[in-house]
Amino acid sequence: MEARYIIRTLCYALENQVRFVTNDLNDEDLRWRSDIGSPAIGWIVGHVLVGHDMIASHRFCGNAIILSEEYSTNFGMGTNGDFPEPFTLDDLFIKFKQVNGKITKVLSDKNDKWLEEFYDDSGFPPNWQNKNIGKAFILHFNHQFTHTGQILEIRRMRGRGAWGF
Repeated sequence: MEARYIIRTLCYALENQVRFVTNDLNDEDLRWRSDIGSPAIGWIVGHVLVGHDMIASHRFCGNAIILSEEYSTNFGMGTNGDFPEPFTLDDLFIKFKQVNGKITKVLSDKNDKWLEEFYDDSGFPPNWQNKNIGKAFILHFNHQFTHTGQILEIRRMRGRGAWGF
């Protein structure tokens, strides 16, 4: 299997994993914040979405950013960790499908040689610099799936069980 198909599969695996770990949560669960400073689960979903759009789709694939400025204002790095009222999970998952569609379109038009090219790594942390696109995608997915693990821990704090049991 070509590496670009694995990356495409990871795009949808990320979306599906986020859906799975949030599928039985209510609005209160999505907006709840712990006393220890954990962000809201809804914020984490929005943060994963913003990262997927800005990093994987825009910086690695060269697509225009799909999400409005309102998304990065509410879910970007350094934001407060709240899940603001106007947003819903359904809205976020509609956008997730759009972002994944843009990424997979680029991947279908490329070959694996493209993954060996270097991307503009300005503004990225040192461990992301001087990496080719293929390695950068791996770092991206590692980061994103780590956030889904945060959702599982917050579920536990809410007494919801890690896997919905």
